[in-house]
Amino acid sequence: MRKRIVFFLILAIAGVNLHDATYAIGSKEKDFVIEEKIFLEELPADISELRIWIPYPVNDNWQEVEDFKIDGEFESRIVKDKRFGNNAVFLTPKKDIDLESASKISVSFRVKRREYNGEYQSLSLKERQGFLKADRGVPVSGRIKKLAHQITKGKKEELEKVRAIYEYLINELNYSKDDPNVCGIGNSLLTLKHKKGICTDYHSLFVSMARSIGIPAKFEIGLGIPQDSQEGHLHGYHCWAKFYIRGEGWVGVDVSEADKHPEKIEYFFGHLDENRVHLTTGRDIKLDFAMNQSPLNYFVFPYAELNGRQFTDVNFDL
Repeated sequence: MRKRIVFFLILAIAGVNLHDATYAIGSKEKDFVIEEKIFLEELPADISELRIWIPYPVNDNWQEVEDFKIDGEFESRIVKDKRFGNNAVFLTPKKDIDLESASKISVSFRVKRREYNGEYQSLSLKERQGFLKADRGVPVSGRIKKLAHQITKGKKEELEKVRAIYEYLINELNYSKDDPNVCGIGNSLLTLKHKKGICTDYHSLFVSMARSIGIPAKFEIGLGIPQDSQEGHLHGYHCWAKFYIRGEGWVGVDVSEADKHPEKIEYFFGHLDENRVHLTTGRDIKLDFAMNQSPLNYFVFPYAELNGRQFTDVNFDL
């Protein structure tokens, strides 16, 4: 039987303090502990080098990370990607350790997450240009640009234009996981063609459209936290977007959650609830020390290289 590396990510949430959901907008917060376990099984006998990168959660005004711990037969250090400033834990096996015995990695951290209701930031011309550029799966020209201009025709204010895009996506897209060749890829043209997808697809198309009409936008990804659960397993990742308005700063949107919960359409245009963990920002991410120079479409799960090559036979159990 062919040997392989298998990653099992068991993400557990243990609630520490859940603030009352009736608090005013901007004051809600949630404390919780995330535990992640990664098992490397049936390692090949001919390993000469093994490298692993794990996203390190964001520390900012809206999210505080404490007690980050990592355990296993690996040396670890924090590395940062140059384009977006994402942090990652870079792991290599300790010296004189049999690689086959380095079979388990445990990660845990505590997070205090606050409801996001906007953040003022003045962008330089270079920064603005960076958030207007296309990514591989996030084009800003052609059919998407033409459609974005049609949707926003007659709108004068940038906020009005983005709102028109937001409502278009909610009305036109269907939340679906039924086709792995479309859903979860985060390719704006595929999403536009098939009119369906999950959060990755909604927000890729949102970013494409906003950028195509000259409004800076960015893609953020992490973990979704069950609103009413005190503990349990997490079920996959979640992503959202932010767009930039001069004089206002970064405004948050969660288009897919608004589509799933129509009663929250007004809320998710301008606010992001506290039920999430922000891990990384951006697309086409290049990791320090990676031998494979092809950028990652997005970075939310561990990435591994075996003997200098990207290892793609990775299974996740969430």
